[in-house]
Amino acid sequence: MPTKRKILAFTLWGCDDREEAKGYVMALVARILMAVTGALMLAYMVMICSLVIIGEYAEVWDLADFPPQDFPPSSLGIALGLFFAGVFLAGILTTFWQSHLLLKLGREHLFRALARRLRLCGGGLAMMWVGLYAFMNVVPLAMSMGRVAPEHMETQWAPFEIDTVFLVLAVVMVALSETLTRAAEIEDENNQFL
Repeated sequence: MPTKRKILAFTLWGCDDREEAKGYVMALVARILMAVTGALMLAYMVMICSLVIIGEYAEVWDLADFPPQDFPPSSLGIALGLFFAGVFLAGILTTFWQSHLLLKLGREHLFRALARRLRLCGGGLAMMWVGLYAFMNVVPLAMSMGRVAPEHMETQWAPFEIDTVFLVLAVVMVALSETLTRAAEIEDENNQFL
């Protein structure tokens, strides 16, 4: 039998039982973490833009894994860097927003809505992969435009890097969304019989 304190907690959160309250708290923590991470990414991008505007390029070179150079990075490299950082930021914000909407759906069996959210979440993760991969491999080449020693100018793809996890999760989410779409079709067929 629940105590008065537990009943009060369930009532304050609008929950009927302990499991529902636990799910609510976990969803709240996830939303807070997503908001903080998104805000930090946005602040970091604004800081880099500010450094470029005032002409302080040491941090920009550091982002490209180069030692500070005595020449400014090329305009094309900076533009591509900002573009792909924007792609990554759009991907992470899309993923977080769709995850928020997934959490909002709760325990309802809305297969089509779940499928759509998972598909968009997978798209956000794919955008994160594209943005991060290009930012780490294409942007440094464009920033230096041949003025940095060749040993610093290499593109590589390692299948066990963190950016590959984004791509794998994107594929899994899209596959799950297709399964949920099929489940929605089956549910529609079953409802027609009833």
